[in-house]
Amino acid sequence: MKIDDFCKFLGISTPTIYNWKKEKPNLYKIVMNYKDEKLNNLTKEEEEILKLFNTLEEKEREYYILDIKTRLAKKEIDKK
Repeated sequence: MKIDDFCKFLGISTPTIYNWKKEKPNLYKIVMNYKDEKLNNLTKEEEEILKLFNTLEEKEREYYILDIKTRLAKKEIDKK
């Protein structure tokens, strides 16, 4: 994941992450370690979904999360 996309994921500006590097090195290390360990292991499809999800507004995100949970619950019910 590119740094610009990662900053969007975090909800911060790109200059902010560079300021953290200078002014808050421990915070920067924690955030970058998270990026390297968790986000760099995503498939292309997962990256695309995350990128698209991050473009949504909060209510839209809530809607799609609830939709996914509903579909999964329906699948569980149908299995029984």
